[in-house]
Amino acid sequence: MRHKSRLLLFWILYSLILVVSAMFAGYQLRSVWPPASEEYGLLREAYRLLENHYLSELPERITLERGMIHGMVDRLGDPYTNYVEPAAHEIQTDDLSGEYGGIGAYLSRGEDKRIHLVPFDDGPAARAGIQEGDILIAVDHQIIDDNTSLETILAMVRGPAGTSVNLILAAREPGDDVIILDIVREVFPIPSVTCYLLPEDPKIGVIVITLFSDKTPQEVEESFLSLKSRGMETMVLDLRNNPGGLLDSGVDVARFFLSDGVILIEELPGGVKEVFRAETEGDAVDIPLAVLVNENTASAAEVVAAALQANNRAPLIGTPTFGKGSVQLVFELSDQSSLHVTASRWKTPQGIILDFHGLQPDVPVTIDDGEHDAIMLTAVDWLQR
Repeated sequence: MRHKSRLLLFWILYSLILVVSAMFAGYQLRSVWPPASEEYGLLREAYRLLENHYLSELPERITLERGMIHGMVDRLGDPYTNYVEPAAHEIQTDDLSGEYGGIGAYLSRGEDKRIHLVPFDDGPAARAGIQEGDILIAVDHQIIDDNTSLETILAMVRGPAGTSVNLILAAREPGDDVIILDIVREVFPIPSVTCYLLPEDPKIGVIVITLFSDKTPQEVEESFLSLKSRGMETMVLDLRNNPGGLLDSGVDVARFFLSDGVILIEELPGGVKEVFRAETEGDAVDIPLAVLVNENTASAAEVVAAALQANNRAPLIGTPTFGKGSVQLVFELSDQSSLHVTASRWKTPQGIILDFHGLQPDVPVTIDDGEHDAIMLTAVDWLQR
């Protein structure tokens, strides 16, 4: 029971981190240019006054600099232009890349505020001797306290595969010594796609996309081929609760289901427009298809849904989507934090702007509080006609 509680707590905390770091994302990665200049004299003037007159000790300079960036970005009034500090940026980068380097263990903060470990079967943590319930007290000689966020600890434990991380674990029994381990990190995938055949009708396959990462198009193709080999004849594409991710991945997934047509119209600064099209026939153009959406279907997930709807490839079944139609360029800064800047907006193939409106489903579904998945059941009824 304690094991299940810890796993549940971990997944709740991890999901919150994922939502904060990736929610409503339509990202394109960029390098920083031009380099920083020596302007902002007023800022330096204010800093000198604080340094000379503030009653207490000032935070570290890097902490103040990050606070200044947060304040500057907040003044823009754009909910999607934001500054992400290093720990959150590392986790987000891992999520969008589809893999991470780590020790192979779940981390969760218990009711006692301490960090508890649950090793993966046959992962590097388990092979090093870590046991379920071990308590982490330091990473690379940095002591963990109640104020160290789980996000920061996850980033400390992660790192490039092949590198070593030093962990100090609390003594397991009174009088025992603390446990000191050096563990070599390995690569672990972060799947963005799951698939299955409906138990009540095995001819219907379901592909669920939870986030658009670098690996999503490949995972969709592999899932599709697997389901086809197992007898799938019709398909449900489930985009519910998908906050977005990489725009290019969303475009590639839409192309997989289309033979031709416009996928996306992107409006750049200066009135420049770029049109993304399906120019060659995708591998899944012939299978009967239904797409599930809800109020948490956003950004890159809306790109896919809008393209399939506008090209009459599949109906949208569910509730209106979130309505996020802007693209953020992600610039990694010198301290491994990142600045996400709204740089363009996208429209549906019909030229409709979705910001704050969302897509309207072709088959609206009223959600009740019952145990049945009303949206899925509606899609099954539609496919079985």
